Amino acid sequence: MKRSDRQLGMHRDITRRDFLNGINVAVTGSLLSTPLAQALAATDGDPSAQMLAGYYPPTRDGLRGSHPGSFEVAHRMRDGERFDDPRDSIETGEDYDLIVVGGGISGLAAAWFFRKEAGPDARILIVENHDDFGGHAKRNEFHIDGRMLVDLGGTEYIEAPWSYPAAAKSLLDDLGIDVSQARKVFDHELYPSLGLRGGIFFDKKTFGANRLVAGNPDLQQGEQQTAYVTLPAELEYGIGDRDAVTAFLRQTPLSAATQEKIIELFCGDREYLANYSTEEKLNFLQSISYIEFLTDIAGASQEVADFFWMWRGSYMGNGVDLTPAVAAMRYGLPGEAGLKLDLMARRSPEWQKHSYKEDFHFPDGNASVARMLVRAMIPRVAPGNSMHDIISAKFDYSQLDQDDSPVRLRLNSTVVHARHVGDPDNAKQVEVTYVQDGQSRRVRAGFCVMACYNSVIPHLCPEIPADQRKALRQSLREPLVSTNVLFRNWTAFQKIGIFAAYCPGSFFSDIRLTYPLQFGDYQSARTPAEPITVKMYRIPVSGKGHAADQFREGRHELLGTTFETFERNIREQLGTMLAEGGFDPARDIRAITVNRWPHGYALGYNHEKNEMSYYRSEDWTDADRHWLKGRQRFGRIAIANSDADARAMTEAAIEQGYRATRELLGES
Repeated sequence: MKRSDRQLGMHRDITRRDFLNGINVAVTGSLLSTPLAQALAATDGDPSAQMLAGYYPPTRDGLRGSHPGSFEVAHRMRDGERFDDPRDSIETGEDYDLIVVGGGISGLAAAWFFRKEAGPDARILIVENHDDFGGHAKRNEFHIDGRMLVDLGGTEYIEAPWSYPAAAKSLLDDLGIDVSQARKVFDHELYPSLGLRGGIFFDKKTFGANRLVAGNPDLQQGEQQTAYVTLPAELEYGIGDRDAVTAFLRQTPLSAATQEKIIELFCGDREYLANYSTEEKLNFLQSISYIEFLTDIAGASQEVADFFWMWRGSYMGNGVDLTPAVAAMRYGLPGEAGLKLDLMARRSPEWQKHSYKEDFHFPDGNASVARMLVRAMIPRVAPGNSMHDIISAKFDYSQLDQDDSPVRLRLNSTVVHARHVGDPDNAKQVEVTYVQDGQSRRVRAGFCVMACYNSVIPHLCPEIPADQRKALRQSLREPLVSTNVLFRNWTAFQKIGIFAAYCPGSFFSDIRLTYPLQFGDYQSARTPAEPITVKMYRIPVSGKGHAADQFREGRHELLGTTFETFERNIREQLGTMLAEGGFDPARDIRAITVNRWPHGYALGYNHEKNEMSYYRSEDWTDADRHWLKGRQRFGRIAIANSDADARAMTEAAIEQGYRATRELLGES
């Protein structure tokens, strides 16, 4: 091993690099004499990994998210392999009222609403290709020095709960999730009280020097400056204070010309589009990207563009080269001062009266929503009955798929085919084939909800009409990486005076300490001497070409990047950024979990217009909204998932699960 690698700690045995780490369990060849093989033999022939003693995916580290073993069968279907010959599969004889394909929040919600309507005795099977349920709502759990710490591996929080639609709100209420406690469970004042604030890390390759610049702690006060808003206060939401902006920029390695341009953008020294009316400005800014605004309207240099390219990237899921200028400014990028616009004032009165502090956060993100759904439908899986005890509740995964349970959840199982038993217009059952441990098996049910990626459904259900299959294929998702790094303490952050940093040009664009939360007997770190998880985000896009091309390239990058590459970049970036705080990556990093999502944020994409729906769809026709056609019920098969609403939001996933269920039961 190179000396530099040893200094980074690449030799440390921090991850479970064994054959159980994120793969479907298979017993072949040299594994036949292992304890794993013996354990499988003791399960009376059932090779399901979730039945093994000690099976507990949340504690697995290394490569998670779309982990090895979760996608290979689907890729075989993508490449043309078919699983529709019954001679190649086992008839299990299992018969259900409903089969749900996909154990994410939408699939779990569909099962919840079906059971609520059909009654507690309704027999439901949920089939999930990953080794854990929740979909993108993934829990990462760490244990250090006798203490448990959890963090989110994907879906982050319940955003704007005051605006939740009826079905989603009713589900939260039924589960006992009291969103009115948002400010009580989230200590927004902890990090500011310790003098910590947001910062920006400049890397040498992009900006000529490695330098971390922390914000002014005197500005880290008030409604906007908390552990939630992670950029330096001087530059957060374009406060426009010339002295503050100038003082911050003078500490950076940015050229003098770049600093002056950024001051101009934040402080409005120059008026842009002076001859345009307000509506003309808004329409024009909607038609160009923020990068185009910088370079073509504001006359900014490449260094300015590099500085802003990933600003709020982890929230938007892409660089601002793909973000319309007006949307970017609504998300806090500068420019509206020089445009004489007040975009916040154009928000609806309902939104204006609420604070982002009312967003509701669980320590493991919305994995707790998924866990509460599973516990409510399969009570024997875990103790407890409240949102406060769900964090510490230890789940017994062997209880998820028991014969005597009305609701069963089958992991490590990829659905490969679904068909009506008979003519779709008159059939009484749907037959579903799934692959588990290399073996195809068939089950039947009265109804089926497809709560998986819409783009895979045409491969699963070839009997769906061609125009609907075409619409389903239009679904597009943004790739992203959500990483958690376990630190033995966070004194380096304290010494430097930051709790978060934006890192333009670096491998990971956003870094922050975990949110300070308390639920029941679970409490995140309160003092810098305690262990903590550090969140790091990477958006794998190039900044070149159309969105669909960038997202496709990003998926290929993620699937081709080894854990070793992720680990080396994590250690190098943190080691450089936190060096002045005395951080030693070899000594201070205790575990790494990389949640890669090649198919991340759901969105609608108009290939002809090269537009993404969450930035502009109000003038799209129903024909442009391909998800409306794609999600139509077909016989006894209904379609859910956030793809069916083209929105990467938890409430969208829940609402689509509800809609799919109502379509089936309303016309049964």
